Amino acid sequence: MTSHESIAAIQATYPSLRDRHPLLMAAAILPTAPVKEVARLVFDRAQRFRSSIAFWAHPLCGKSSCISALEKLAPTQYPGAAFVIYEPSSKDVAAEGALIEDMLSAIDFEPRALRPLAGKRDQLLRALYAMSVAGRHLFLVIDEAQNLHVKDLGWLKRMVNWLNTHEVKVTVVLFGQSQLCTMHQRFMAEMPDLTIRFMAELVEFRSLQDAADLHVVLKSCDDETEYPRGSGWSYTQYLWPNAHANGFRLARSATDLYDAFRSQSGGAVDQEGISMQWVAEALMLVGQDSEGSDAEGMNISREVWERAIVDSGYRSRTPAVLAATAIGRGRARRSP
Repeated sequence: MTSHESIAAIQATYPSLRDRHPLLMAAAILPTAPVKEVARLVFDRAQRFRSSIAFWAHPLCGKSSCISALEKLAPTQYPGAAFVIYEPSSKDVAAEGALIEDMLSAIDFEPRALRPLAGKRDQLLRALYAMSVAGRHLFLVIDEAQNLHVKDLGWLKRMVNWLNTHEVKVTVVLFGQSQLCTMHQRFMAEMPDLTIRFMAELVEFRSLQDAADLHVVLKSCDDETEYPRGSGWSYTQYLWPNAHANGFRLARSATDLYDAFRSQSGGAVDQEGISMQWVAEALMLVGQDSEGSDAEGMNISREVWERAIVDSGYRSRTPAVLAATAIGRGRARRSP
């Protein structure tokens, strides 16, 4: 039985397996060009005993997928390293106790948090050390970092210093929305030393900019992914086994997909790029609609991509810059 015959047999025997395909759930974590650049910067900085870097992005650019990709890649780059994702809650007043409890929750700390602040602090530090001691390295990723207060940076500094004295490398990575840029300026005026410590590098996590970026995404579906786990089959191969066996590759659609987005945006992609969410939606819809087209000579035309983009709701989107501005104004109105 050939490979594509094996896939077809499994699809027929376990139909729900196809339904859970990452592309068909718009849940694939794909190594886009922006994600690869972030990974390069983070893992380069991670060679230092103590390091930090901050990234800001417009909404829907795919930063959550980027964080998931870093979590997946970190053990391969730094075996034994711990990886903690902490998302600070939006609050008007900073409180060290609340930060510690949130972080304990983020690492699934099971014992009850002690009531005295010093006890909670000791619990967190020792829990982080226990997680990190195997690889002597901790990656601390702070998502929605625009919710941080300047006092939070002081408490994080104390935590990093404690781990450093116990011979654990710490790499702090901040991810936030565009308000992180404004916050950076404000923090520099209030606490320049702390700001430089954690946000000396503030880099834009960009959206997909051109057909070359889309080619990287689609090629990863062809060559750099696997489904089901351990099968050795790429996303493309599993979805379209007969077409794949006869040379079909998603990467060849990169220019058509970009031109389809450009057409449906009225040329706006030249300024705003393409958020990964919309690419994921288009891939999902095309994958769902083309199940019966798996055959030699299969082709996904620009018209098919355009129809999927329209069906995704892309044309009614709020442009990224306007969305970020609206969020910023909303938070300004809620501020005391």
